[in-house]
Amino acid sequence: MKSYIQYVLGLVAVVVLPACDGDFEELNKNPVAITREQIRPEYLFSTAQLRTFRGDEANSMYYGTTFCQHLASLSDVGIFDFHGDKYVYHQGNNELLWNNTFSGDIGPAKLMADVSYLSIGKEEEYHNLIQMNRIWRTIVYSRLTDMYGDIPYSEAGKGYYEQLFKPKYDTQKDIYYHMLSELEDATAKLDAQRNNFATADIAYKGDIQKWKKLGYSMMLRLGMRLSKVEPATASAWAQKAFAGGTLSSNDDNLIIRGTDAVGSNQDLVNGQSYMFKVGFVPGKISATFVDYLKSTNDPRLKYIAAIYPDWRNNTVKITDPAVQKGLPNGLNRETMEDDPSFDPSQNEHQYSGVNRDVFAKLDGARMFLTYAESQFLLAEAAVRGWIDADAGSLYESGAAAGMKNLAQYDASAVITDQEIANYLAANPYAGDQGTEKALEQINTQYWVATFLNGYETYANVRRSGYPKLIPVNYYLGNETGGKFPGRLRYPQSEMVYNKENYEAAVARQGTDNFVTKVWWDN
Repeated sequence: MKSYIQYVLGLVAVVVLPACDGDFEELNKNPVAITREQIRPEYLFSTAQLRTFRGDEANSMYYGTTFCQHLASLSDVGIFDFHGDKYVYHQGNNELLWNNTFSGDIGPAKLMADVSYLSIGKEEEYHNLIQMNRIWRTIVYSRLTDMYGDIPYSEAGKGYYEQLFKPKYDTQKDIYYHMLSELEDATAKLDAQRNNFATADIAYKGDIQKWKKLGYSMMLRLGMRLSKVEPATASAWAQKAFAGGTLSSNDDNLIIRGTDAVGSNQDLVNGQSYMFKVGFVPGKISATFVDYLKSTNDPRLKYIAAIYPDWRNNTVKITDPAVQKGLPNGLNRETMEDDPSFDPSQNEHQYSGVNRDVFAKLDGARMFLTYAESQFLLAEAAVRGWIDADAGSLYESGAAAGMKNLAQYDASAVITDQEIANYLAANPYAGDQGTEKALEQINTQYWVATFLNGYETYANVRRSGYPKLIPVNYYLGNETGGKFPGRLRYPQSEMVYNKENYEAAVARQGTDNFVTKVWWDN
């Protein structure tokens, strides 16, 4: 039957074709195809923001937060998720940020390239969107290069438009120099008198002044990242950022929120929060982190940590700060029992986990850059003599902002002004104890303020050296031999599909392992 129908249809085509030869081109147009002129760049930009927010949490949480001892895990090699707790390699989560950045049509790299391409010839119409896209690109690519080192950058996202399927790896130095120049130019060009694309911007709703503050705050972050490798360069960019004007309150924080509180659409939930919901094997809060908060009598502890005797049950929890107990990093369920912290009369859930009422909301906040971070970086710049500002005041405003922004996760997590005043009185600015002590205090507070932003925590700990974490040396599958990790490994697919450029990057940067450091960390 199939052959007969095909024969009849073929015959009809032969009979009809000569009669409509003149309209052949018109008939072969797809009536539902979308032309370049019909695609709206602003909608692609919204998707780029969303895809930056959703899909790469495991890389940040399972590696960044555990490398830096915010979180810990008892799970063993092969079955556990929080791999950075023991410095072991898991291909899927090691590669997740890379793969999601470059994941076909929905990866931020392609989407941001689309915005650039579709804006060609329409620069006046899309003026502000172009600048927002350039600033957003520094957010996406700075995370990527900070985690892996040299990466595809100048040729990234050009497969579709230029058939460039094997992009070269740019050096991290070149990437940083270009990102900083992009931030300077794009931020200066933002114009509040033009279309602000409010409906397309899921971060700031088109608030141009907030975008300018974001641009200068990203300039500060990336400039200060060079403080160890090129202090003069870092100083110059910190001065530009300070003069331009960074985030000025928690209202300026760069936050993306999930929009599906019940989790029916995984693309719209806060995936970071999803990891702590009931039903998942949870990570614990690291003893390093809990002990520090206790030692400074930090009022955040009562909202950050909770003990769940039955981890499947949200309603049974203990939040009393006095009884919170962090899990030492580098233990499994066997070695845990030999650790002095373990109470044999209880099970493993005697250790504190993340307070789910605050941080496990599927429509909750994910923070990318905050006022507190900017204040601490400015405080460091002031300590170093790079800007003319009072480091003590900046330290205090950073500490206060870091406490206040907990309420942006959940309205119940309110730290009062009196609690902040008490904390600052008990933990005064350490400037009178010398430069190094001041830098340690500021960057340790930065470590606290970036809780759950594993990308940024991990980057700043490597850059600043603070807090002084004691590395773990897990006996099975440890990638570093007990050294603090310097980066993640490149995806295995790069060794096959982009072999020449991969090998050039490895030859230039160093062995493709967790021990090799990125450029700004040398």
